[in-house]
Amino acid sequence: MESHQTPFRLTKLFLFSLLLAGNAFGQKVLEKYNLPLVLEETSGLTQLNDTLWTHNDSGNEAALYAISTKGKLLAKKKLNNHSNIDWEDITTANGKLVVADMGNNFGTRKNLYLLEVSITNDGAEVLDSIPFYYPEQQNFGFQQASPFDAEGLIFIEDNLIVFTKNRSTKTTELYVVSKENAAAKKIGSLPVGALITGADYHHKTKTLVLTAYRKDKRQFLFVINDFSLAPNPNLSIKQYELDFIGAQIEAVSIIDEKTVWITSEEKKKYSAFLAKIALP
Repeated sequence: MESHQTPFRLTKLFLFSLLLAGNAFGQKVLEKYNLPLVLEETSGLTQLNDTLWTHNDSGNEAALYAISTKGKLLAKKKLNNHSNIDWEDITTANGKLVVADMGNNFGTRKNLYLLEVSITNDGAEVLDSIPFYYPEQQNFGFQQASPFDAEGLIFIEDNLIVFTKNRSTKTTELYVVSKENAAAKKIGSLPVGALITGADYHHKTKTLVLTAYRKDKRQFLFVINDFSLAPNPNLSIKQYELDFIGAQIEAVSIIDEKTVWITSEEKKKYSAFLAKIALP
């Protein structure tokens, strides 16, 4: 695992600017388990009441899956009367799950939304559907490198924040999505030099973790400690390269400031898996 630590600044408009780089550490994979075949396209991960929840991405069943910390399937909860256009992440907000149907690989979608879901003994109840759009997007034609694809979602300070997967600039833009206004509000940008595929925020430790990959199939974690939406000139971002070249790591769930769960889709070199990673 390779680490680079880079300070950045949060301006009054919550814009980030990254500066220079640094050190190297060894990677430690604490545990790794193959996931059941039904989760071969796992694309999001979160914890609710000490249980891990995940889902598949585009074209799969509109269902949420509880898994054990050994990767075993515990429960399946279908979202009746809903479809999985392109579910890309999931987060926990005020005791509910929020599913992000916002995959937009070619910038053509006009039906992006978040689903607020309550888990019950009988299934999953959709409490609200939150549509949103990017005010900056004018072109909805087919684009090979659309800046309006997104795969990361967190809940922080009573806000739902979307992280884009900008293929043009290799940055990730941060947008607030709210029930009050369908126009998502851009609040920042991180020039990570990679494509973000998942996100999680740990409220107790104020840690933000992003999963990402690069064109050469290298996989990364970006970690920001003491992260908040308030301006803080002393924050820094750490970059860790994971020893899973050729995997497709799509999701992360933070255990504490030094340990995370990740999941990866099935690829030629790897079965879909759940892994616990120790951060230096």
